[in-house]
Amino acid sequence: MFSKRAPGKAVLVADVDDASVGISFVELAKDAPATVVAAERTSLPIEERTSDQSATRIIQLFKESLEKGLKSRSEPPVAAHIILRAPWTRFRTVEASEAFEAPRTITKDMIPTIAAKALAQPSELDHSNIIESGVMRVSLNGYPTAKPVGKKARLISVTAFEGDVNAELKRGIGEALAALLPARPVTYRSGMRALLTVLYEHIPDIHRYVIVDVGGSATNCAIVRREAVTQFGATPEGASSIVKKVAGTSVPEETLTHLRMLATDNCSTDACKAVVNALARAEPELAKTYGEMFATLAGRRRLPNNCMLSAPSELAPWLQGFFSRIDFAQFTASMQPFDVEALTPDHLTESIVWKAGAADTGLATAAGCVNILAGND
Repeated sequence: MFSKRAPGKAVLVADVDDASVGISFVELAKDAPATVVAAERTSLPIEERTSDQSATRIIQLFKESLEKGLKSRSEPPVAAHIILRAPWTRFRTVEASEAFEAPRTITKDMIPTIAAKALAQPSELDHSNIIESGVMRVSLNGYPTAKPVGKKARLISVTAFEGDVNAELKRGIGEALAALLPARPVTYRSGMRALLTVLYEHIPDIHRYVIVDVGGSATNCAIVRREAVTQFGATPEGASSIVKKVAGTSVPEETLTHLRMLATDNCSTDACKAVVNALARAEPELAKTYGEMFATLAGRRRLPNNCMLSAPSELAPWLQGFFSRIDFAQFTASMQPFDVEALTPDHLTESIVWKAGAADTGLATAAGCVNILAGND
């Protein structure tokens, strides 16, 4: 059996959404940054597709991308880590507690027992297709505790997590891996688990925040309070639909090229100015769409002001300004606009070293998560 982390040996780390596939080869390191030795992302054309059509196209794109990546390597990776983002995966956290009449020593067996009790609560997830589950946080007497075993408490609370997966997509990716990387261990994780792992590690001082994760055809929103996801929201507005709105009668791929140039402040042509104007015209409709999502979430409890944005690089700068500028203050706890920070590979410079391939936020998050969790094994 191959080791998931061996000195000088690379693992495959893939980041898969419904519009693109990112493939990277990463050398993991204990108590040190991981090294990305090769990375590339390939996107599907911007066009209308059903969910089944998207799954079929993404599976084929994954196979083609992996084949291409393997041809460039003298040695195949020793393991595969596949991060599947929404809409392919769903994720939840849930809490359960146990109280004692007198302080009791916390044993190793108590935590999984209470976690199982938490996960037994009703859920929309498909329990025949769970790809991950575990303990996210343990609190003693109301305070999060990193090492609870052996301590005494009158109350223990456990926040557990689990994620399910689209069965068709997992089966197709699994078949591609079996054919191209036989006998290698494969681990599947959700995109939300990857985001939470990276944010908890690298932004530990912020305990309450909104995650806005802009994917290909949808945006997912998670409300995080003290490391636990307390609410989820979603809207069928994603990078592809935004680009199509901005493109209008133009070719979406050309608009995407101009957006990439604008994101790096490297575009001053009339065509780029037209894209900037089109973005401004799209704002009212996007504000209404996202406002409805935030309103639903705030109906239960007002939202934290801190907002972490995960979005494709060509749209991230504009979206950061959009979510900061548009008046969503009516939904926040302080009645002030969101304080938005766009997640970029720069956030992970202490965990990821890019040796080859363009820095990519999705792959950086995926590789960072894999390295962090491998270090906790």
